[in-house]
Parts: sequence; structure tokens; C-alpha cells
Amino acid sequence: MDYSNYGFLLLGVVVERVSGQSYYDYVRDHIFKPAGMTASGSEPEDQAVPGRAVGYMQQQGAWVPNTDTLPYRGTSAGGGYTTVGDLLRFASALTGRVLLDAKHTDLLTTGKVDTGDGDKYAYGFEESLDGGARRIGHSGGAPGMNGDLRIFPDSGYVVAALANTGFGASEVVSWIGERLPLPVR
Repeated sequence: MDYSNYGFLLLGVVVERVSGQSYYDYVRDHIFKPAGMTASGSEPEDQAVPGRAVGYMQQQGAWVPNTDTLPYRGTSAGGGYTTVGDLLRFASALTGRVLLDAKHTDLLTTGKVDTGDGDKYAYGFEESLDGGARRIGHSGGAPGMNGDLRIFPDSGYVVAALANTGFGASEVVSWIGERLPLPVR
């Protein structure tokens, strides 16, 4: 198993062909709007977006904006923007069956392929059992940006973190996730 940005780019093209909408319009209409995600999107970098953070990376010992490393616009493989509040709204909409019914939510989030470290990869989600607690989510990053979302469906906890550096969010999410109480069975 190996994660592939190219696979997600291809998936974005499939979404466009099947839906007849641009990838951006489809995500807006079928994910962002139903979930109440008002601060998320993939607007081009040359368009002003209120509250959109600037990413920073180190070059020659100094922190500099990551502007020169950014694509023109986010894609189905990443590069969009969001807030931790919108990530929580997404997690609530997913687990609350707003986006999909129970059967398809389970299909989407249940691991199918062993990643080699005891976790499994589902359809765009990683699934693992930590101390008997199921967690699903995904992380991502690039120079000057890092994010991670972990949903603990059995206990109802959601942990989300974003960083405007290429590191930090995943470490925070892991640290918190390891300290959450296990669900009562």
C-alpha cells in the first residue's frame, strides 16, 4: 500500500465526469454546504480569502512565506484551506449521517488495505485501533502547512489541528489522542 496524490487527482476527474460538475462545485454542493463548512474551499491563491492563513517554512535559518511553493489552486489531492471549526463540522456531518447513510459511511471509513504498521487504509480515511478505540481520519501537509483530523466514533471525540508550518499538527493530534479516555463498553 502506498498513498498516491496522483490517485486522488484521478479521483477528482472521475467525480467531475460522473457528476457533470467541476470538482470544486461538487465538493461545495455535496460536502461543504450540507456540513455547514463556511470557511473551507480551494480558491486560487491570487484571490483574497478572509482569514486564510499564510504558511511559513524555514530557508537558511529564517522563516519565510511558502507562497512560491503553492499551486495556483488546491486540487482533489490537497491544497485547499479550512479551519478546525469546519473540520469539526465535517466530522459531525460524517458521523451524524448528514453526508452519507450509515451503510456508505461505514464503507467509506472502514479500512480495506493494511498499511504495514497495523493501521488500515479505507476510501480516503485511515482507520486504526488504539487501545481498543477505533479512530478514523487523515493527515496531510506540504512546505508551510500541516493538518490532521482524527475522529473517535465510539466515544464521540474529534481531534483536529492545523499548523502554518510543515509540521506540528499531527504531533498535537497524536498527543491528545493518546490521552483520551477509552469508550465504555
